[in-house]
Amino acid sequence: MKRKPIAVHVYAKDDLISDFLTNFLKTNPNIIPVPPSQPADAAIIQADLLSPAEQKVLQALAKYGTVLKVAEALHYSRGTVKVYLSRIYSKLKVKTAPQAVAIAMKYGLIRLED
Repeated sequence: MKRKPIAVHVYAKDDLISDFLTNFLKTNPNIIPVPPSQPADAAIIQADLLSPAEQKVLQALAKYGTVLKVAEALHYSRGTVKVYLSRIYSKLKVKTAPQAVAIAMKYGLIRLED
């Protein structure tokens, strides 16, 4: 019986780690690394993918919804929040705040506060 290949997303801090994991996964014919834009059966996420500050900013974004409100709540400048978001988007391979929040919540990087 032929098995259906397992599609896997890879999230890592930098391209070197991401490329290594992707190439390692490709050695198994039953595993197919796929980009985040495609559905996947599993994900490999580097343990410390987001720094504590990045998690704090993303958590605040999920709670407050806008860069301005996040900046006010965390006592950061809007520019600082945007720099953190740029790093977060790169690591999560997304282009928008809602995508970043959705991926982070899906994989347990942040969660809704009670």
